[in-house]
Amino acid sequence: MNTKKIDLATLKNKGFLPQRQENNFSMRLHITGGRLEAEALKAIADASLKYGAGHLHITSRQGIEIPFVKAEDADKIFEEMDKFGLAGGATGQKVRGIVACQGNTVCNHGLINCPEIAGIIDEKYFGSFAPKKFKVAVTGCPAACLKPQENDFGIMGTVKPKLVEENCVSCGLCVKTCKMGALFLEDEKLKLDLDKCSFCGECISACRKAAIKAEKVGYTVFVGGKVGRKPRPGTKVLELAAEAELFLLLEKTLAYYREFGLEGERFGALLDRLGFEKYREACLN
Repeated sequence: MNTKKIDLATLKNKGFLPQRQENNFSMRLHITGGRLEAEALKAIADASLKYGAGHLHITSRQGIEIPFVKAEDADKIFEEMDKFGLAGGATGQKVRGIVACQGNTVCNHGLINCPEIAGIIDEKYFGSFAPKKFKVAVTGCPAACLKPQENDFGIMGTVKPKLVEENCVSCGLCVKTCKMGALFLEDEKLKLDLDKCSFCGECISACRKAAIKAEKVGYTVFVGGKVGRKPRPGTKVLELAAEAELFLLLEKTLAYYREFGLEGERFGALLDRLGFEKYREACLN
């Protein structure tokens, strides 16, 4: 086939990425938070055998790509995937697929329901316009497995501990558990230094006497992070925020990006160009 006749823009919009091999494309699938039903996974495997080279690629953002799909088969594989609720993944100047850990639905350390948060964000924003790619990550706790600091908008579950002194027996188990040195014994009394605390909640889980309880569970948010040739760490803008605050900030952040971002400019570069204070005034006040 003459590749010049292929409508590359239409194929890309459906999630087909051109390969270095002529007339071959990788179909990127839209998967939210890495969650996939077993029947859909079987369908993807079958499609790879039928239309691809019989193998799949797991992407760095919890997606799946089916490589070696011929252009003439693009519509057929797209229709088959649609039967299982699988659409093409976003490419180009769009909000990309939301990545997430399993949070408190499975993980012992999870503080928030990451799949639920990712689903809400995905349903509202996935595939919508951005000056360049816009990546969102949701992680369940400060272990930060999903690297929220490396995303344009990173969400992390956090919990503020509170001492219940009358329950404490000064066993020191929480002190040994704390990786930040925020807990210590002084004159056989437990002390908490919140300035050192990462709000991970490990001390709460470790305590067998209910001497440390959760005062507040919330969301910590980072903005402007990215990796690549010129990495940029995200800036913390909220800590222990309520869910309503989280969603409002995301809405304002995307609106700000769309209004002031130059074409092809990542969000972190926009923050550097205009200054963080302008963003703060527009979105955080």
